[in-house]
Amino acid sequence: MKTVVSLQDLVDADIRPQNLLAEYYVRLERDVRAFWARAQLHDVTCPGCSRAETAVAFERFGATYRQCATCGSVFVSPRPDEEALVSFYRTSPAARYWRDQVWPSTEATRREKLARPRAEWVIEGLAEYASTAVAGLDLSPYGGPVIEELSAEGKRMTAGGWLADIEMGSSSSKIDVRPLRTSSIGVVSPVDFVTAFDMVDRAADAPALFRAVAGVLPPGGLMFLTASNADGFDLQVLWEQAPTFSPPDKLNVLSIDGMLSLFGGPAWEVLECSTPGLFDVEQVRRAVAADPTANWPGMVRRLLARGPSAAEDFQEFLQRHRLASFARLVVRRC
Repeated sequence: MKTVVSLQDLVDADIRPQNLLAEYYVRLERDVRAFWARAQLHDVTCPGCSRAETAVAFERFGATYRQCATCGSVFVSPRPDEEALVSFYRTSPAARYWRDQVWPSTEATRREKLARPRAEWVIEGLAEYASTAVAGLDLSPYGGPVIEELSAEGKRMTAGGWLADIEMGSSSSKIDVRPLRTSSIGVVSPVDFVTAFDMVDRAADAPALFRAVAGVLPPGGLMFLTASNADGFDLQVLWEQAPTFSPPDKLNVLSIDGMLSLFGGPAWEVLECSTPGLFDVEQVRRAVAADPTANWPGMVRRLLARGPSAAEDFQEFLQRHRLASFARLVVRRC
């Protein structure tokens, strides 16, 4: 199983402008609290290893995060079902603010620094593991730029994310736009590969989602996905203060063990599991700067005092040992 280290030149503020994000989180908290108060919620077991033994970790925006006693994954329970989540993402004021304000302000940088490298990762993975693959299904939220990059590389893409029609408009001769639910993924069968960037985090029922994906991939078909990693340095240090833990964008924050359990059955083989995250130390630095008198661990203060070179070296260490908070996986259908 491959592990990749990234030395990409990318500045956090380029893709996450703090002024817009601050306003987004204010709106998100208001909307989520109202949504959770009226939604029908149901308890779930760990979305990674499926174990039931959990404990309350903390609350955020009125939603309860629990931590799995077995794999350490962190997830929201109780939670709404998929239809309620889709409605929230399509109609809530916070979601509209993201689409109308946050996303456009960073679209060019995201396309250059995120979408293009992700598309290159997919193309390279297909060349290595499935060289004849042509038909692809994307299930990502805001997956349009990657879909367009893959289409330009000659892949026949279906845009199947919840918001595909809002983001991309109608189908074209090269891209088939059809928003899908877990229950309807089978209508696009068969495909050669699937991309699901940031979808693990949002899935109402992650095991059911990936069972459905397994149903449309032939043996040897590939899935490329990204997710937040509960083992990540900034999440472990900041815990309930970490901005990452924001429902419903992060219903599921799986640990590496949780991810490997999710894809550890007979349907899947994990070809790559990496954490090439770039911003763990920067997120912690920003939190310490905002509240310097808090009881931060001495080791954290010493690391930050060593300056940029130490921060870069430590971030690379986190990547090598799967301890950065951004993860990516390539899994193959068996």
